[in-house]
Amino acid sequence: MRSFKVSTNINHANIFKIASCCVDTYEEGENFLSQDYNHSSCSSLMFLGSKEVIPEDKKSLFLKLDDPDVALKVGDIILIEPTGLATLLYEVNSFSNAVFLTERCNCKCLMCPQVPKNSDSDDYLDLSLKTIALLDSRTEMLGITGGEPTLVWNDLIDVLKACRENIPKASIQLLTNARILKDIERVRELVSADNNNLVVCIPLYADVSSIHDEIVGIKGAFWETIEGIYNLERFGVPVEIRTVITKLNYKRLPLWSEFVYRSFPFTSHIALMGMEPLGLALKNLNQVWIDPLDYIPLLKNAVKILNRRNMNLSIYNHQLCTLPQSLWKFAKKSISEWKNVFFTECAYCVVRLNCGGFFQSSEYVKSRGIKRIVQVNKET
Repeated sequence: MRSFKVSTNINHANIFKIASCCVDTYEEGENFLSQDYNHSSCSSLMFLGSKEVIPEDKKSLFLKLDDPDVALKVGDIILIEPTGLATLLYEVNSFSNAVFLTERCNCKCLMCPQVPKNSDSDDYLDLSLKTIALLDSRTEMLGITGGEPTLVWNDLIDVLKACRENIPKASIQLLTNARILKDIERVRELVSADNNNLVVCIPLYADVSSIHDEIVGIKGAFWETIEGIYNLERFGVPVEIRTVITKLNYKRLPLWSEFVYRSFPFTSHIALMGMEPLGLALKNLNQVWIDPLDYIPLLKNAVKILNRRNMNLSIYNHQLCTLPQSLWKFAKKSISEWKNVFFTECAYCVVRLNCGGFFQSSEYVKSRGIKRIVQVNKET
């Protein structure tokens, strides 16, 4: 979710969906029709560009975009607060929309880009349910994330039921460390709330407990996660297994691939991920950061092990110039659009359109291999 400043005369926080637009009211502006979350009424909410004049009619609700780079589209869902803060909760053209359930977590991952909090100051359930109620019934995908969503178990179940009712065809991706799912009764309840569209995405940072537990900061977490994975398989829930490549685990990448294949051959997808240098990752940078150039041989071997066994795998958060051309077919555009950037080195690169680019926070640390590609050699 991304936030930006606006000028508005709305006097209480509310969620709006950009439902339709017409351009005949103001010569330069656009007048959008927005719905409130319960669909009980529609209200005209005027959107003004950064250079337009606020109307003198105080009865007309308006929202003036202070940032000329912000664009809103029909289908977007936005939270507007009287303070002038607007947050895009759902972007109709995005592939990475998600509802956020909690800032709390039961792990302390050294490279987590989001610093966990011990308590929640806001009602994320209410925000999530209102967002889901406004989604088009034809929505194809939605994520559920945190923090650790399973820590607010009842909220998670309510959200899954809302997805089942409002977006029955959508693939629901739950991001969780799966520790709480070691309780098979929790998995049973999870499945009963779903509409057979759930995919559970689980990080497993090593093939041995000592390294995984060191990374997540909790002794015993490795075996709890593995129990959770097997419980999900018992109920036929698709599982994606992820790892973030760091200085602490990169040497075991091929062994990790072998372990994942032999232990979880039922895995629906495997993601080998670059690190986002933000939050705890930035704080612990010297402990966790490693230049991708320094683990490429191990990454190639890890990919070969999985690919030869017909496992469905992807490489996330890597720039094409840091990867050998043989791995490009596995590299995906995985960074959320609102924090996806390119740097000056990327100007006139011939593969930029196919490259996943950078996290905005990559300005703090980048691979020494970053460069524009001027010619693509034909693979032999």
